[in-house]
Amino acid sequence: MKTFNWGILGPGTIAHEFADNMKALHPIYAVASRNLNSALAFQKTYQTEKAYGSYEELLCDPAVDIVYIATVNSQHYKCIMECLRHGKHVLCEKAIWGNYEEMKSALGLAKEKGLLLCEAMTIYHMPIYKKIRKMMKEGILGQIKFVEAELGSLKEDDPSNRFFNPDLGGGAMLDIGTYGLSFVAHFLSGEITGVQHLMSPYPTGVDEMWSIALKTSANEIGSVNLTFRAKLPKRGIIAGDKAYLSIMNYVRAEKAVLVYPDGSEEILEAGETAKALQYEIQDIEEALSTGDFSLAFMEDTMKVVKLMDHLLTAEK
Repeated sequence: MKTFNWGILGPGTIAHEFADNMKALHPIYAVASRNLNSALAFQKTYQTEKAYGSYEELLCDPAVDIVYIATVNSQHYKCIMECLRHGKHVLCEKAIWGNYEEMKSALGLAKEKGLLLCEAMTIYHMPIYKKIRKMMKEGILGQIKFVEAELGSLKEDDPSNRFFNPDLGGGAMLDIGTYGLSFVAHFLSGEITGVQHLMSPYPTGVDEMWSIALKTSANEIGSVNLTFRAKLPKRGIIAGDKAYLSIMNYVRAEKAVLVYPDGSEEILEAGETAKALQYEIQDIEEALSTGDFSLAFMEDTMKVVKLMDHLLTAEK
């Protein structure tokens, strides 16, 4: 399979984790920061071939095939559009964006130019989920009835932190909500026909807690519970009328428990949590190599963006 030249926009914390994983697969071509010294420090750590002191310089480099966007949430859409205009494939850190109409425009531009646009959502790429999707197709769980996801991230009670800053795209929905919605929407079938929710805000005005219920045309129910100021188990459940699956650490799961109605259990294992970003990178590179962009799960991402847009708009 061809090796692609990746450029990284924004050498922050998540970019370092991404680079650590990419180095395990192949070299990183370029990094860009608005501060050249930051880019040079990143280059020194990860031995990138190029380091740029502006995003524009990286995007104008014809050797860059695909850009990983690791900027703050509020910059994602602008960066996505600039990458696409410069003819670059895009993998954008989650949450990719919260405005459905703008994402439709971005996806339209990507399709027009024959470019891949996708979100860095580990859930879609973990080997355990490939195994689970196969099990569901084979009917081992029976008819799916209910899919649930919980995630509580106990952030420090600091209004100046970006997580609570509305100007930086703060709030639980855009940080952890996208995980819960992605898990539930991915495993529900049919079209979403009903959405109900409760939301509690943080003093800065961003969303702090959510309880969300979904119903689909297949008569399935989804449930997502989120909080920024308390811990919840990082647990996903997929329940059918023949068995249910309980998945801890569902964001980067490597194990699931299959439970039958009589209480008997089977342990399923596949992949490694520590390699989550490597699986993501490998799937994206396979999509680019084969032209099978379904490996990027952009349809699932758009479904989630539409849900987030609906929920966030309802609370404005």
